Amino acid sequence: MINLEVIKHYQTNGINCDVTTKDVINKLQDWDRRFGVTISDVEHDQVTVYFQTLPDNLQELAIEIYDFCPDVIDQGYGCMDDMLSMMSESGQEINEEIRALLEGVDMDNPDFGLQILANVLKIEQKVSLWWD
Repeated sequence: MINLEVIKHYQTNGINCDVTTKDVINKLQDWDRRFGVTISDVEHDQVTVYFQTLPDNLQELAIEIYDFCPDVIDQGYGCMDDMLSMMSESGQEINEEIRALLEGVDMDNPDFGLQILANVLKIEQKVSLWWD
């Protein structure tokens, strides 16, 4: 069972997205029941979640994560197209880690950020959540 005392201590929340500390606790408990999770990097507005197991359909979990914490896509993986453009313009090569995250992703699809998040879950079995 996940230890949520640190979430309570920091009162971790995404209040700007109407996500209370209780909502964070409930979501983590739900994920713990379904997948087994541990947490780290807890602050008042962030937490990293490590999944012991993952569902077969990672796209559904990616959508669930996005619904709970939109910044993961809106300020993160959904901005990868801009990052790739900047890297290209500066002549910077895309490293193997980023290539792995982009495998099978259609960057022309408006939901490419969700596809990247699904790859992150598959490769790293974790997600960093933040609300700001």
